[in-house]
Amino acid sequence: MEPMASEGRDILNERQMEAVNLTQGPLLIIAGAGSGKTRVITHRIAKLISTGINPNQILALTFTNKAAAEMKERTLALCGLRGGGMWISTFHSACLRILRQEADRIDYPRDFAVYDQQDQTRLIKAVLKEIHLDEKENPARQIGSMISRYKSHLKGPDEAEAEVGKRHQQFVEIFRRYEEKLRAARCMDFDDLLGRLVGLLANDAEARMKYQNRFHHAMVDEFQDTNAAQYRLLRLIMGDNQNICVVGDDDQSIYQWRGASLENLRNFERDYPGAKVIMLEQNYRSTGVILRAANAVVARNPGRRGKSLWTKNSEGARIELIVAGDEREEASEVAERILGLEAAGESLNEMAVFYRTNSQSRAVEEALRAVGAPHQVYGGLKFYDRKEVKDLLAYFNVAMNPHDLVGFRRIINTPPRGIGQVTLGKLEDWAASQGLAPAQALDDLESIDGLSPSVRAKLAEFREILRKVALLVAEKDAQEAVSGALEISGYADWLVNDNKSESISRMENLDELVNAAADFSERTGDSSMRAFLDQAALVADADNVTDAQGRGAVKLMTVHVSKGLEFDHVYVTGLEDNLFPHARSKEDPSQMEEERRLMYVAMTRARKSLAITRALTRRLLGVSQANRPSSFLSDLPEDVLHVSSPPRNETPVHRERTEYPARSWKPELAPAGWPSAREQSVGPTEVDGLSIGMKVRHPTFEIGVIRKIEGKGENAKVTIYFPRFGAKKLVRKFANITALD
Repeated sequence: MEPMASEGRDILNERQMEAVNLTQGPLLIIAGAGSGKTRVITHRIAKLISTGINPNQILALTFTNKAAAEMKERTLALCGLRGGGMWISTFHSACLRILRQEADRIDYPRDFAVYDQQDQTRLIKAVLKEIHLDEKENPARQIGSMISRYKSHLKGPDEAEAEVGKRHQQFVEIFRRYEEKLRAARCMDFDDLLGRLVGLLANDAEARMKYQNRFHHAMVDEFQDTNAAQYRLLRLIMGDNQNICVVGDDDQSIYQWRGASLENLRNFERDYPGAKVIMLEQNYRSTGVILRAANAVVARNPGRRGKSLWTKNSEGARIELIVAGDEREEASEVAERILGLEAAGESLNEMAVFYRTNSQSRAVEEALRAVGAPHQVYGGLKFYDRKEVKDLLAYFNVAMNPHDLVGFRRIINTPPRGIGQVTLGKLEDWAASQGLAPAQALDDLESIDGLSPSVRAKLAEFREILRKVALLVAEKDAQEAVSGALEISGYADWLVNDNKSESISRMENLDELVNAAADFSERTGDSSMRAFLDQAALVADADNVTDAQGRGAVKLMTVHVSKGLEFDHVYVTGLEDNLFPHARSKEDPSQMEEERRLMYVAMTRARKSLAITRALTRRLLGVSQANRPSSFLSDLPEDVLHVSSPPRNETPVHRERTEYPARSWKPELAPAGWPSAREQSVGPTEVDGLSIGMKVRHPTFEIGVIRKIEGKGENAKVTIYFPRFGAKKLVRKFANITALD
C-alpha cells in the first residue's frame, strides 16, 4: 500500500506524476481534499528548475504565509542550492515586492508603509471623528470589511457611489475620505497591494512588459479562493504566456462571502483554450468510509466536476452519528468520547470539534471543562470573552456594584446613546470631587455643571436602565434577567437593526447567553443572576490556566476555520435543519451549495475517525426547540453510519416536544412612574395580544422575539427577530404566530 502523505511526501502517483511532467502550456489541476497538491506543486517547481528554467522566472502564489513557507521549504529540500531566488509567496507579499521596486512609477516612496487591519481601523475612526459620526453606530471594522469587499473587485468610492444609491452616501463619504488620507500619507492597505499593482500593470505598458518578460511560469494554489483582483493580476503578469498552472477544488470553495470567485476556476478552460485538466482523486488522508460519505454529500451540488475521492487506506470504522436529547447532552457525549480516546492512547492535539456558528462553542466548552479536558478555541474568542457577552454582563455588574468603573465605561454608550467622552469626563470629575463612583453620580445630575438639558436626559435614561436591570436581578431568575436586559439596554434592537453579518453573529451569541443562563439554573439548582455571574467570571479565569500535565488540547473551531487543517479524530456538531445547513441558505441555492461544500470540507479534515452529532431539541432564546435532522444526513449511505443514542429517561418522541417555560421582561413589573422597557420606540407596544419583548412561535421561522410593532389592528406590521433567520417584518393578519408567554 502506498504510504500516506505524512509517511512519504515525495512518492508520486500516476496522476501526480503527469501533472509534474506537463511543464508547457496551461494546466488546471483539480486537487481533491488530501490528494497531495502541495507535493505536486513542489515537485513541479523542481522539475522546471531541473530542465534549466531560472528559479527567478518561476512565480508560485498561495494565500497564507504558512502555506508559502511550507512550499518553499519542501521545494528547497528537492532542489538544494539550485532553488535559490524562487518567487514562492503569498499574493500580497509578491505584490509588495514588486511595488517596492516600482514605487516611483505610481508616485509612492519605496519605503511606503502598509497598514494592517489595526492601522486601517484607526484611520477609519479618525475619518468618523472628522465628519462627526459615532463610531458605535458606525463600527470601524465593519466599514473596513465593506471597503475591502469593494477593493477586492477593483472598485473604489466612485463605483460604490453608483451602486449603493442615496441610502448609503454616508459610507461612500467615509470610503472616499479614507482613500484620500491613505494616499496623502503615501501608505497602502492590504487590498491596495493588489489594486495598485493591477493599476500599474494595466496602465503602464513598460512595467507590464518588464514582468511579462520576467516570469515564464506561474503556479497558483487554492485557485478557487482567488477574487477578481487576484485573477486580473495574474492575467496581467502572464499576458500571452500560456505557461500557467492553477491548482484548486470546486468542492472546497467556501469563501464566496469574502469575495472569492468560484467562477475563476470554472472559467479557466474558457480563458485558456486547450488547457489540460488533471484530476487528483487519490486521497492520502482519510479512511475509505469517510471519503465515501463526503463524496455522497457534495455529489448533490449541480455544476461541479465529476470528481470522486478514493484511497488505498483502510476502510476504517463507520462514522458515528450521535443523536442526543439536547445541546448539553450532545456536548457531554462528545466530551466523554474524547476522554475515551485519550485513555486509549490518542493525543488531545489530534482531536477537533467543529460547529457551524460560533455560538455553538459554549456548550462544548462547558462540557470539556466539566470533564477536565484542556481545549483551545481556534479563530475566535472563548464564549465568555466575546465582546457582546462581556457587554451585557457588565450591565448586571454595574447595576449591582456602582463602583465597577471598567464596566461603567464599557456600557454607558454601548449601544450608542449619544453620551460621548466629554460628557463622561465631566461626570467622572464631579463624582471624584464628591467621593462617589460615576454610577452613583447619576442620582444627582442637576448638581453637575456643564451638562446641557439633552445630555442630562440621556444620562437619566441610562440611570433608569441600570435601575431596571437591578430590579431584574432582585426579582427574576438568571434566564429572565438576561433576556430582559437584552431588551431594556437596547442592545438587541441595536444588533438586529444593523443587519450586518458581524452583528447577526453577535446576536446569535447573546441568544446563546440566554440559553447559558437557563442551562446554569437547571444544572446547579441556583437560578440567581449573582450565581450565574460568578460562574461566568470563574469560567473566564479558568480559561487562562494552562495545562500543566502536558496533555495537549482539543481544538474547537467553526468549519470555515478548519479549512486547510487535518486531525486524527473529528466531531462535527449540530447536524440539524436550519443550523447546518444554515437557515439563511434556504433562500439562496448558491448558498446551499456552499453549505454542502462546507460539510464536505468538515468531513475530509478527519484522518482516522469521524463522528457527527445532532440534538433532538436545542434552546433558542431559552426555549427548547424541536429540530429536524439536517438534510445532509439523508445524503449519507446507510452502510457508512453507526447510529448511537445516549440513554435517557424520556423517549425521543417526548424529548422532541419538551418546552421550558417561555419568559421575557414584563413592562408592568416596573415600579410606578418608570418608563416602559420600550418607551423610546416609535409606535405602539402592543397589538392584538402581542407585545414587544414577547416570545412567539412561527411554523417556518420557529421561535422569535417581537422587536417592533407598527400600526394597529390586523393590518399592523410586527417585526420579529428569529435567531436562525434574522429579523422578519410580518403583517399581523397573515402572520401565523403563536405567543409563548
